[in-house]
This record gives sequence, C-alpha cells and structure tokens, in this order.
Amino acid sequence: MKIFVQGMGLMGASLALRLKELGHEVAGSVRSAQSRQILAERGLTDITLAAEFHARQLEGYDLVMLGLNISDCLTAIDEIMKIDTLASKLLIADMCSTKQQICSYVSEKYAHARFVGTHPMAGKELQGPAAADVNLFKDCTVFITSPFETARARDTAVLTELWQSVGARPCAIAPQEHDRNMAYVSHGLHLAACIIAKMSSVAAGEKNTPSPAAGSYRDMTRVALSSGAMWQDITRSNQAFVAEWLKELSAASADLAAQVEHGKADIVSLFSDAATARARVMRT
Repeated sequence: MKIFVQGMGLMGASLALRLKELGHEVAGSVRSAQSRQILAERGLTDITLAAEFHARQLEGYDLVMLGLNISDCLTAIDEIMKIDTLASKLLIADMCSTKQQICSYVSEKYAHARFVGTHPMAGKELQGPAAADVNLFKDCTVFITSPFETARARDTAVLTELWQSVGARPCAIAPQEHDRNMAYVSHGLHLAACIIAKMSSVAAGEKNTPSPAAGSYRDMTRVALSSGAMWQDITRSNQAFVAEWLKELSAASADLAAQVEHGKADIVSLFSDAATARARVMRT
C-alpha cells in the first residue's frame, strides 16, 4: 500500500517504520526539522514539515493514518474532505485514544467518507520519533471502530489486516463502549498517577539525601511523565466518562479512608478482590 502518516510522534513514527520494513511505500509529516532529521536517519526520507503540508499531497495514496491529537485530527479530516478526489477515495484512519467524538464527527458531517477509527493500546511515557520502536505494537490490542451504523466491511478489513501485519491484535468495539472502558483502564489512571505524584512531594526530602521512593512509586507514577498537552485533549474528548470514573474513585477512597480511620478496613479482602479484578482485565 501507499501510506501517509500525518503526525509522526511516538505512535505514528513507530507504525511508519514497521510498515516500511514490511514493504509499504510510506511518507509522512512532522512538526519540526529535528524530527524529520531523526526519521531520515532511520530510513524514512519522504517527510514533509507540517507547516508546509497540504492535503493535496495525499493524492495517489491508499491510506492516510492520522497520528495527531484528536482536535487536530478533526481539522485534518475537514481538509481532506474539501478535495473531491480524496473525499470519496482516500481511506482515512486515526489512532486517537477516544473514539466517540471523532466517529460522531465523521458520521454527522461526512456520511460518504471512507473512515475507520483505530486505537492501539501501546505507548510509552516518552514522546516523539526519537522514542519510536518498530516492535511497539507487537501483541498489543488495537480497537477498531466505525462511525457508521452499518460498518463498511471492506475498509474495516483493510485496517484490521494492516494492524495484524505489524503484530497487533485487532478487536471491534462500539465507540461509546470503547470510551467508557478507556476511562477505567487508561484515561483515569493517567490522572490518578498525576495526583499521586503531586501528593508525594511532601515526602521528597532534601536533594542531597537518598530518594525515599522505590518500585511501587515508580510503577504508579511512570505515566505522569506523559505529555500534558496530549492528555488535556484526551480528557476533554472523554470528559463525561473520565469525570464519572474520578467520582467513583473519590467515593471508594473516602469509604476506605473511613474504614482505616476506625480500624475496620479488611485489607486482605481488598487485595484479594483487586487481584481477581486485575486478572479479569489482563486476561491472566
């Protein structure tokens, strides 16, 4: 296939590098000359700076994969759909962490668009093409969503096969169900990690003393090092479900705090129930 990856941060660059390894013709766009140089050194030479990119450059491509924040994806889709020769022919997909907003946007504005929503459950706290990894998507779940009541089987099949080819495990899901699930296993957790990291400052101590933290702290706060700008966008696009999750977390924390305060907390059962729930989610 001839594929253009618009937005080549960690996810977009990792996908582009792997697709090139598999023999696809891959081009893309990045925000900075430094990012372009990094990708050139790794063999991706057909890279345009975002400031110089125009949707007409997508003429002749089979697929554009949007590796942008969701607000930028909506703008990119608008630009593509303004061009008649692209609007009905070009297959568009995204990699955003939320699916309901973008799927609703496409279905309401562009009923004839060839669009498939995807969300690879992969990533790192590190950002940008310098962190790109050709094996990033190996064995990861990739959710596949459609903005249309009757999924367009041919386009969905193309994206399913594409993700399978890079080692991922595609899974079809409804956009609303996807976003609710993400609040519980991803979006809320990133915000909780930030809260935990901020609260921990009281235990920081002096710079010239050993760190008070160990493995549990590193594990629970690692994702607090992610991009705040990216997570601002994600939280806004899934605000109802994220707010619901935070309220549930607050209520559960308050209930546990009261039990601990009165010496009535059953910590053994808490850990047992948590292990059971975790095993169900992780499929272990």
